[in-house]
Amino acid sequence: MVRKFMAFVISALGTVLPCLFAGAIVGLFFLSSFWYWTLGIAVLALCYIILDRVHLRLYIGALKGLSTWPLLKYGYAAPELRPTMSAAEYEWYMNWIIYSTPFRLFRDRRRRKDSSSFHHW
Repeated sequence: MVRKFMAFVISALGTVLPCLFAGAIVGLFFLSSFWYWTLGIAVLALCYIILDRVHLRLYIGALKGLSTWPLLKYGYAAPELRPTMSAAEYEWYMNWIIYSTPFRLFRDRRRRKDSSSFHHW
């Protein structure tokens, strides 16, 4: 139980403190509005860190008993638990974002081997 609590504390501090530190670095350039910059950048960084699931990797790494440097490398750089696109999301991304047009909507149905029906995965 103590190990899980310490892993929770490490996970919480390992996600919040770097965000505040990044915001404070930016805030140092604008001393008259230091806290606005610090908290604004910290909230944006915290949103990214939570969506990247750093807190989960820090928690799992702390439960595995990793020391400080391997824990930080595992928490911030490990490919485990990273969000990835599903096949349908990838198809939507390729059609609408990369090519700007869903080519399959405009293909000629009379052609049997139309390259626009090719799926990219």
